[in-house]
Amino acid sequence: LMIVLRHLELALRLQAAVPWLPPEVAYNHAVAAATAENVQVPAELLLGIAFVESRFDPTAVSRVEGQTHKTGSYRTTAAPAQLDPHASLFCGPLQTYASSWSACIHLRELPAAYTAGAAELQQWLHDPRVHGSTVRALAGHGCGNYGVLNGRCNGYPERVLDMTRRLRPTPSRGEPSRRSVASS
Repeated sequence: LMIVLRHLELALRLQAAVPWLPPEVAYNHAVAAATAENVQVPAELLLGIAFVESRFDPTAVSRVEGQTHKTGSYRTTAAPAQLDPHASLFCGPLQTYASSWSACIHLRELPAAYTAGAAELQQWLHDPRVHGSTVRALAGHGCGNYGVLNGRCNGYPERVLDMTRRLRPTPSRGEPSRRSVASS
C-alpha cells in the first residue's frame, strides 16, 4: 500500500507541475521513475530529465540520418532508411544511449527507459571527473564529455534541477526539508 501511495503522490506532483500531461501518463511515468530511483538518483530527478529531454515522449529519438542530425518524435518502429548504423542513438523519454535500433525501440517502454536513465546518471556520478556532482553528471548526460569537462551544457543541468525542485514534496510545517539534489 505504501508503494502505491508513493506512486500516486509522485504522479499528483507531476500532474501539478505539468498540467497538460494526462493523469494516466503522469502516473505511468511516476511509477517507472520511482521503481528505477536509487539513493543518488531520486525519481524526481529522473522525471526532471524526462521533462527537459522529451516532454515525456517515449518515441523521442536523437539520431543521425545521412549527414543530418535529427531529433524529435519518431512514432514508427521501423528504422529510418537513412539511419547511419554507426551513429549514436539517444532514445526514449530520458534520451538514454542505445547501441542499436532495437535497443532504441526497447527504451520506449517506461520501466526500461527510467532504469537506463538511472544507470546512465549513476555512471556519470561515478566518473572521476564528476566528483559525485549532480550538476556535472547532468552536464555529462546532456552534453557528453564536453559537459563533464567544463560543467556546462546550454543550461541543461539548471533546467533539469528546476523541474526536479518543482516535483519535490513541500515539507509540512515544522518538518525539515529534504536535502537539495543540486548540493551533491
